[in-house]
Amino acid sequence: MNTESRTYLALGDSMSIDRYTGVQGGGAASQFYAWLKSRGQSWILDDKAADMCRMRYVPASAAGDLITLTIGGNDLLADHELYAKEGLGSFADEHLDLLSKLRATNPTAILIVGNIYAPQVPLPDQLAQSLDEANAIIATNVQKADGRLADIRDAFRGHEREYLCYDIEPSLKGATVIASLFKECAVKSGGV
Repeated sequence: MNTESRTYLALGDSMSIDRYTGVQGGGAASQFYAWLKSRGQSWILDDKAADMCRMRYVPASAAGDLITLTIGGNDLLADHELYAKEGLGSFADEHLDLLSKLRATNPTAILIVGNIYAPQVPLPDQLAQSLDEANAIIATNVQKADGRLADIRDAFRGHEREYLCYDIEPSLKGATVIASLFKECAVKSGGV
């Protein structure tokens, strides 16, 4: 067994936290951390994910050997009028800047980035199109930053009522799905 500790850095928003699951340790980051520890390596969790987090609040200088990031949904909600007028160019730039800074600080880390699911209530066509465009941006930026995409949007599609609570927060079942996506990405990276 490897006794050298490695750091799992959890960053982002409510897609990663325990709060809405109703279970201590039920959030995606907590479940993923438990899985990492079960694999026979020594892991330390540095959980910096927070409810309502936006890109500008993610500590891009934080360090880890493995990083998960769930971000962007709160940015889309808060700035939807701006994006409706000007397009998603500033969203794309801010997201890429964040990933680039994380990669510069953590050049050898496994970087897993989630995209954004839709809420339980169907979105109007314009917002649904913006969400699709934002997810395309996220996928492109993840490739540019040499990361792995956790396709949360695709996994949740058609299961929103089952995987979400309060219309937009991940339930325990939703958090379990997100954690499973993190696991798949980690295994595919070959570094876990």
